[in-house]
Amino acid sequence: MKIAIFNGSPRKNGNTAEMTSSLAKKMKARGARTEEHFLYHMDIKGCMNCGVCHAGAELNACAIKDNGTELLETFLSSDLIVFASPIYMWHLTASLNAFIERLHSLCRHEEPAINRMARKKISIAMTMGDDEYVAADVVNSLLHFCEYFELDYKGAFAVPFADKEQINRPLYQEKMEDFVKRITE
Repeated sequence: MKIAIFNGSPRKNGNTAEMTSSLAKKMKARGARTEEHFLYHMDIKGCMNCGVCHAGAELNACAIKDNGTELLETFLSSDLIVFASPIYMWHLTASLNAFIERLHSLCRHEEPAINRMARKKISIAMTMGDDEYVAADVVNSLLHFCEYFELDYKGAFAVPFADKEQINRPLYQEKMEDFVKRITE
């Protein structure tokens, strides 16, 4: 199984990276190949709704030429996608949100309708400096996204009051193990 982790954290050595590193180790122990992409450090612009991707016969022909375009192929070639982000002000980080917006180029509802995202397995892993409830809007938004684009939502993992010590506590490592088992089966 090929798993792509799209990490929206601005800190490559922060709490979210600590969590994704542990997730990746647990996924590899189950036989998965993982690759992590730190989106904040890439040039990724949000969708500008220009319509180029839907106007031609070729899907994902995005007018924006940046790292986001390259990552669309990584998204498509992966068996499972994990969106990872700290929660800032009840939202994903801007870099992860910009990438998610760009996924729209993989689907066209006008005839001939094409959905290259259909049945892709999606999950989300989050860290936050507060109670888990601050992630509720993010999870709800992702559920709507998955329903609209016919994606297979596999679940969410969250570490509240996250710091590296909290992430590595036996309680969260056990929850993480359960999460990995659920999303990789």
